Formats: sequence, structure tokens, C-alpha cells
Amino acid sequence: MFLKSLILAGAVQGFFLILLVKTKKENSDPDKLLMTWLGIIAFQLLFYYDNLAISPLAPNCIQWLGFSLPLLSSPILYRYIQTLSFGDKFQWGKIGIHLLPYAVFNFIIFCLYLINSIPATLSNGIPHFDNEAPHWVVYCLLALLAIVPGYYTILSLLALLKYQKLLPDNYSYTEKINLNWLKWIVISLLILFVTVFIIIKYGVNYGLLTYHNLFAVVGSILSIYVFFIGYFGLRQTTIFINIAATTNLIKETSAQTSYKNSGLNDEAVDQLFQKVKRHMEENKPFLDENLSLAALAGQLNLTPNQLSQIINQKSATNFFNFINGYRVQAVKEKLTDPAYGHYSIVAIGYDCGFRSKSSFNKIFKQMAGKTPSQYQRF
Repeated sequence: MFLKSLILAGAVQGFFLILLVKTKKENSDPDKLLMTWLGIIAFQLLFYYDNLAISPLAPNCIQWLGFSLPLLSSPILYRYIQTLSFGDKFQWGKIGIHLLPYAVFNFIIFCLYLINSIPATLSNGIPHFDNEAPHWVVYCLLALLAIVPGYYTILSLLALLKYQKLLPDNYSYTEKINLNWLKWIVISLLILFVTVFIIIKYGVNYGLLTYHNLFAVVGSILSIYVFFIGYFGLRQTTIFINIAATTNLIKETSAQTSYKNSGLNDEAVDQLFQKVKRHMEENKPFLDENLSLAALAGQLNLTPNQLSQIINQKSATNFFNFINGYRVQAVKEKLTDPAYGHYSIVAIGYDCGFRSKSSFNKIFKQMAGKTPSQYQRF
């Protein structure tokens, strides 16, 4: 009873989150995909809730549509991550191809119904096929359910890892845009996916779990994911800003690492690097905690790709370390300046462009070899 209540609560939470995101003045492309994913998960949880009842309300054909929803939710989650991370445009044409497994699965079920009026039933979330159903068809259906969600979950994880790898080349900060919360949710979904199949294969056979409890547990865990999405989504600004507008840059930078098309020779790079350093020392753009590669490039009348080339070639580091090096140097100067003696160390860090106490302490220690307080004492 508790697990069923948790499943129902998860479904209600999913619909509530959709309404919450919908209340925004303008929904970005990631918002649309997030609402789609939440809706699919909410309906999937309703299927679990209904199918675990003694007498399910939904007819058998509708139950199959609910049972196969993981074939929809996993590609939608992948497209959400792609759009949130790399600025892919929301187009149903691009999404349509990812929905083919769901369409194929239910088309096969429909064909089975034409052959036999009741070829298969669902009980406690578990499919039961009649002996008249061709074995190869059953294997195809189970293969789709086994392969597709795992495949898209792995793609989602790879996309997040790629995004996080490219962040330091484009931003002087990574807090609130690193999507760590989403990465761990995807990793846990992958672990859940593998665990469910191990339980189905061995747990039920060895009496560790019954078929009746299996999908009650799965549905409950899925409900917890919905709560996590809501919690982190409300705390993270990435869901409530159009990050896609700023992340197209990442694709361009990663696709042109050789800088062959930048139009800059070695002599031009040398001259422009001196210009960059003068701008950093005179105008101190690093004091802006939101400074990005695109913003600094605009100040210098350069393209982001050109500025990336200049920094990488002449300072042998990425944009993140280049900017934070100036911030650390500014902190060092103020820590030893009597005029800032009444400032706290954290206040000095904020004054020099750091966004948070944790990132300030971490970056300063990495670059200076000491914590800010240790540096001040010695």
C-alpha cells in the first residue's frame, strides 16, 4: 500500500512540475522537452499504479501503451539533455526518429491482436504471452525493451560528460551550469536499468522478490526520481534560463580545435595576445563573475574561436584557468594590501570575480598551492 501511494504521489508531482514550468513567461526548447518527459513519466507511473490493482481500470490495449513508455521517456530525456547542453533546436522531425521503437513495439502488439484477440496480458507490470504468439516476435519485443532504454541512457551520459569537458573552454565559472545533478540522475537510471534486469533474471527465480512486488519497487524508485528532478530543477537556474542560447558556442569551439579557419597566423596571434593581456590588466573584465568566452571575445572584437586559439596557444591553458588566474592574482594583491584589511577573505574573493566561497577556495588552492587564509598569514 505504501509503495502504491508513493507511485501515485510521483505521478501527481510530475503533473505539478509541468504546470510549474509552464507558468514561465516564455518556455525555452529545453522546457518543452522537460515537460514532455515529465508527462511521459507521470503517465508511466499511473500505469504502474493501475496495473498493480486487483482489477485494473485501463483495458489491456491501453496497458500495453503504458508498459512500453520507457521506449519514449529515454529518448526524450536524451533530447532534453542535448538541447539543454548544446542548444539543439526543438524540432519534432528530429525527435520523431527516436520514437520509432515505441511505434514499432505497439505496432507489433496491434498485429498480434489481429492474429489472436488476446495474445498477451499484463499482470503486476509483467507481460504474459500466449503460446500462440510467435517466439521470435516475443524476443523482438523484449529486445526492444532491453536495449533501447539502456542505449539512450548511455547516450545521455556521454552527452553530459562531453558538455562538462567543454565547459572550461567557454566559461570562467562552472557552478550552476555543470549539470552534475542531471549526470548523477542519469547514472542512477542506468544502474536502476541494469538492476531491474538482474532482478528479473535472478531475483524472482531465487525468491528474492516476487513479480507482484517487482514493478511496485521500480515504480517507487521512478517516483523518487521525479522528486529529485523537481528539487534540483527548482534550485538550478539551468532549467529556468535559456542556456541553449549560450551553448551553441561549445559546438563551434569543439568542432574547430585545429583553428585552421580562424584566419590568424602566428604573428597575428602574438599581437592579439598582447592586446588581450592589456585589456585584462587595464579593464579587468575578470571581475565580472559571469564572464564567458563569447563575452570577452565581443569586448575585443574577436570571434570566440579566435580568442580560444589565442589563449590556448599563448598561455597553454583553457579559458577557465586563464581568467581565474587573473582573479587569484587580484586576490593575492588585496590579501596583502592594508587598505583591504577590514575585508573578510570571502568578501575579497567575491570582489575579485569568484561566484561562491567553495569555488574560490578550491581554485585559489589549486593555483596558489595554499588556501587564501594560509596565504594571508604567510
